[in-house]
Amino acid sequence: MMKKYPLFLCPIIVLLIISCKKSNSGGNSNEAATSYVSTAISTSAQQQIVDSFSYDSSHRLSSYTITVYDTTTSYPRYNSQVLKFIYNGSNTYPSYYNEYDTALGNTNGDYHLLSYDAQDRITKDTSLSGSGYVAFYTYPGNNLASTILWEGTLQNNLMDTLYMTNGNIGTEVLYDAEVPGQPDIQQGDINFSYASTANPCYHAATTNSIGQLLFIASINGSGDFVDFISKNAYEGASGTQQGGPVVAFKYTLANDSKGRLSRVTGSAAGATGTIVYNYY
Repeated sequence: MMKKYPLFLCPIIVLLIISCKKSNSGGNSNEAATSYVSTAISTSAQQQIVDSFSYDSSHRLSSYTITVYDTTTSYPRYNSQVLKFIYNGSNTYPSYYNEYDTALGNTNGDYHLLSYDAQDRITKDTSLSGSGYVAFYTYPGNNLASTILWEGTLQNNLMDTLYMTNGNIGTEVLYDAEVPGQPDIQQGDINFSYASTANPCYHAATTNSIGQLLFIASINGSGDFVDFISKNAYEGASGTQQGGPVVAFKYTLANDSKGRLSRVTGSAAGATGTIVYNYY
């Protein structure tokens, strides 16, 4: 997995542009629990991020695509990240995935080998391309911790810890080697509050096996606005970036006629944004 975005696109900054994250389970309708998202589209004044999902006949995630359209700088930017998952037999968890980014000229892809513990939870993601990329996933105290070595050494790394509360991400703390070879710096910490609405991107089989991998892919590809971990959709978030002032946000959630989360809206500092969920 390539490190394509500078870490200022961490969750706190994403919150500032009203790209928020959600989840699925408690308080959900049966329809919401058995529905699968086709696209999640985050739109703000000068940026649109489209997360697209496809599934096989067994409802296993077969591909996850992130497409970014951005005009916040002096020139328009376009980027994409595609993960295609490969399963052995009827396993509910993938054995490999192939990642590629045609916008950066990477059309052949980078195959990754995935390792799991006895509970079929991902523990390691190893690039087979020779890039050195390796990610380690652990579960201390029923929380979720990720250590990403972009080139195979601690000289250039990302550490993300998700502290869980009642099946939801209560707090996220993120560290990064901002200057390779220098000590890691805490980039941000965020606290979330949740509605009873189901998170449309939560499905137990996927979350329990590769939820952490997908979360890191979301951070790397689009700044972390889709949540594959929590059971409920969050309605509030507050936190800091690099020790700065606390920033707090409140979001409005709307369901479709089937009781599924369809739209999230928010505003801050004169900026507004939405996330729209579409389903198969």
